[in-house]
Amino acid sequence: MIEKGNFTIYRSSAGSGKTYILSLNYIAISILGASKNKIDYYSKILAITFTNKAASEMKSRILRYLDILSQKKDQDSILSWLKKETKLSKDKIYLNAKKVRDHMLHNYSNLSISTIDKFTYRIVRSFAKDLSLSQNFELEMDSSKIIQPVVASIITKISASGDLLSNALVKFALDKAEDGKSYNIESDLEVFCQQLFKEQSIKHIEDSAVSIEKCDHVRKLLKKEISNFENEIKKISNEALLFLNEKGIEPNHFSRKSYYKYFSNNILTFIPDKMLPSNSLQKQIVEKQLYTNQIKSNSKYLHIKNMIDENIDELFNFYFSLQNFLQKELKNYISNKAIERNIHSMMVLQELIKENKHYKDSKNIEQISDFNKKIHKLIRRQFSSFIYERIGSRYRHYLLDEFQDTSILQWQNLLPLITDSLDYGKSLVVGDGKQSIYRWRGGEVEQFLNLPTIYKGDNLELKTEWEQKLVFHEKIENLKDNFRSKKEIIKFNNMFYDKLKHLLSKDLINIYKNHDQGLEKSKKGGYVHIELLSKKDIGFKEQVCKRVISEIRNLVDKHNYKYQDISILCNSRKRVSLIAEKLMSADIDVVSNEGLLLSKSKKVNLFISTFQYLHNQEDSVSKTVILQYLNSESNIDQINITSNQIDDFLETLKDFNISFTINRLLKLPLYQLLQRIKRKFKIQDDLYVQFFEDVVFKYEQENGSCLGDFLIWWQDAKSREAITMPDKINAVQVMTIHKSKGLAFNVVIIPFNWEDRKNSDEIWVDSSKLLDGSLPAALINTSQTLSLSHFSDRYQKEQDLNLLDNLNKLYVATTRAKERLYIFAKEYPKSDNFTTKGYLNSFLHAFGKKYPYSKGKEAEKHISKEESKGRLFFQNSYKKAKWKKIISLKHTASKHWDTENHLNKVDWGNLLHIALSEIHHINDKKTVVNRLYASGQCTKEEKERLMIEIDALFECPDIKNYFTGDWEIKTEKEILLSSGKTYIPDCLLFKNRDVVILDYKTGVRKKEHLNQINNYASIMQKMGYKILETKLIYTKDYLKK
Repeated sequence: MIEKGNFTIYRSSAGSGKTYILSLNYIAISILGASKNKIDYYSKILAITFTNKAASEMKSRILRYLDILSQKKDQDSILSWLKKETKLSKDKIYLNAKKVRDHMLHNYSNLSISTIDKFTYRIVRSFAKDLSLSQNFELEMDSSKIIQPVVASIITKISASGDLLSNALVKFALDKAEDGKSYNIESDLEVFCQQLFKEQSIKHIEDSAVSIEKCDHVRKLLKKEISNFENEIKKISNEALLFLNEKGIEPNHFSRKSYYKYFSNNILTFIPDKMLPSNSLQKQIVEKQLYTNQIKSNSKYLHIKNMIDENIDELFNFYFSLQNFLQKELKNYISNKAIERNIHSMMVLQELIKENKHYKDSKNIEQISDFNKKIHKLIRRQFSSFIYERIGSRYRHYLLDEFQDTSILQWQNLLPLITDSLDYGKSLVVGDGKQSIYRWRGGEVEQFLNLPTIYKGDNLELKTEWEQKLVFHEKIENLKDNFRSKKEIIKFNNMFYDKLKHLLSKDLINIYKNHDQGLEKSKKGGYVHIELLSKKDIGFKEQVCKRVISEIRNLVDKHNYKYQDISILCNSRKRVSLIAEKLMSADIDVVSNEGLLLSKSKKVNLFISTFQYLHNQEDSVSKTVILQYLNSESNIDQINITSNQIDDFLETLKDFNISFTINRLLKLPLYQLLQRIKRKFKIQDDLYVQFFEDVVFKYEQENGSCLGDFLIWWQDAKSREAITMPDKINAVQVMTIHKSKGLAFNVVIIPFNWEDRKNSDEIWVDSSKLLDGSLPAALINTSQTLSLSHFSDRYQKEQDLNLLDNLNKLYVATTRAKERLYIFAKEYPKSDNFTTKGYLNSFLHAFGKKYPYSKGKEAEKHISKEESKGRLFFQNSYKKAKWKKIISLKHTASKHWDTENHLNKVDWGNLLHIALSEIHHINDKKTVVNRLYASGQCTKEEKERLMIEIDALFECPDIKNYFTGDWEIKTEKEILLSSGKTYIPDCLLFKNRDVVILDYKTGVRKKEHLNQINNYASIMQKMGYKILETKLIYTKDYLKK
């Protein structure tokens, strides 16, 4: 007989020791196996975590506990837990723990603790043939590296002739601009393209997989339906107003003019809220009194009263006929408008789907987000033995961490394996629905809430069998005790969320069921302080920063805390960056991988702008940035940069005692160029400068020294390259709440009001009941009017989930605190429409009306357990060796090491690029090379090599034919977009409105090169030119011919 209770569901809370429980369960199963002479039984356990960091932490914890037990010691009460769980004696636990540890250390690869993505990848590799995948496919983890070339390819398809796709793309851009976004279609498309990689979108994308022509047909149907509705409304309005005019009934005859305004104005706005009658008008209809009390009571107006009374039946007929029409058709109208508003996005989406597939097929690339979908279609019909046979391992125990963040497909892909394992022994899942903050990544908390039933599993052929097994083996364990926070913190959180949970819908409130945590394992003390700050004179955000700085100094000066004890948790990267900058300005050391972006530094931006200027001396934007920096460093209050200063840029620089020769700088390798600029502009070292130097050095080592390629790379890298510091440095930690998950801090500060948070702008809806099912699913923008549409349930569900997302984020933030918790939010506005918006002060309003609020003893001092490793430091200045000696050393190095390839890559590439940029006619070759030699930009040997290679290049007909004088040639000309971005194609060839684009590359082939030239093509098309050809010229390829 199979023993029941093999499927344990641990419902945990913050700080309740779930990693501890997972590790001990792993050890318990392992030593039970070893006690039956199966010393390698741990290889039958698969522990699945959410991140690599969590997997590493679990491995370390397991090995540490096994080592402690091997020494016949106890720690963290692990011995008593194992004795109760395994029913083994103390000595047997010690003995088998040592056996398992020794075997594990000699067979470390058998320790199966993996992220869910890694395990999924393993299954995909095993089923590659079944899934029609190439055995040597390349896995791409970063979706942006697929999105960018896909979008670039789509943009090149824009045609001036105005085909369906071109029109859809233009309308897509205009729609985004109307929504308050930018006119940058490339950026908007890249964001929109992310829909292809969201698990929640998969089914809807498959359902809506219709051609762009079919989408256009749907668009026409929608326009017709919308027009019919609006024409009928206009007809009813005209009939009612005509009748009123014929009878001599005027607007003033009606109470508040309500009836007249309703037909003459409100319903013609076609705004749903206004099309419905106001409460005042409804009351007048019910009471059958449309005129004012003055008309009713004053005999002077008796004729008006009689006139309305005589026509009351007709007036009511107009009203009720309109209401009957609205009741029948308004939902359709609002629903059709919502779909029509986004139909161009749907048309673009269909093209993105095709282009995405084409790109991945051509590059033999697979994306990690596709794997779950591919596996699901295969596995949902299979038994576990079929799967085990393929992957080559049979696991008998599964331990799943962070189950609340596991997606539907991820869980359903594991179900055949887990349900099979329950016949052999224990498997378990651990989760906390209150910490579900990754819905945007596919996690659905309702799945955890509904265990052991299978949520959204109707498409599973073996659902009934699997569900019966889960239910039969179900065993619930609640982890109640909090081991992390002090008592006053725990008490506050218990009270706080006991009130806030009532903001949730009835379907979601059970996520916070039994949320109260036990105090038995916690230490005494703790302090909570909440303030609402007003805008006052300095602005709310400025006041918050000032208050945070003040509190940090108070904690350090009076309460024995160090900077490293304090963490500031923000709702967005934007706020992380703001508070990090303010702290550093106040001489408070900061650690923040998200906030200290190098691109925030004026000095780094000076380096980049100087690079851009050297790459293109016509770049007015970069020159302006350089002059602004120099003016600010010279303490000039009024920055007034004239066009003359821009035109005579090098002369203007001399006013600041800066002079250089452009061609000499361009011949320098990238890192040397950076150092030369640093000395020329007398830039002092700081953290940003030193980290940027490291970035440039690393880039040069890995990618070479082409300045143009570096600037292209920086456009993408600037959003992620940041100052990073060791964990133990004595500095305040600033991060987003998402980054803080799984961490704990002595002091937590939660600032700002979360008004900058991003909820979902778009939702998928079932549109199969509209337009005869022409479009089964649609992606529409969220708005309050959807509450009156056929999609009202879906809209309300999204609103409920958005509120839960924000409440869960707040739960994660407040439960990171061990000793002290501070919240600084915005004072309540005069209106109360903020109370359900998910702002920070919305939640505080639900908790209580009076602030500031404090709980615990403010005077309590921190008892330090470990010393920090010092403050952040950097070398402010240091003596440099004379540059000529450094150059001398570099040249001498070639005697001992092979530096020829490196020099070729760096100096020669730049020199060849300069020469090619100056050739406009095939007869220019010799003149250009001689001029470079005469100006000292190349040596005699380089001159001879230039002539040989340029001659070889222009011997090729597909290049030579463009330089015969038939084309107008423009090289290295800047294109300035309205957004402020500049682009500099190597060579544009014009013949009337026809254009050919050439781009010279002296290095190796890279994906970014195709994206770059496609981008140039898109820009030229927008300017009204017809692109005949785009050609990437890799000089090395031509020289081999």
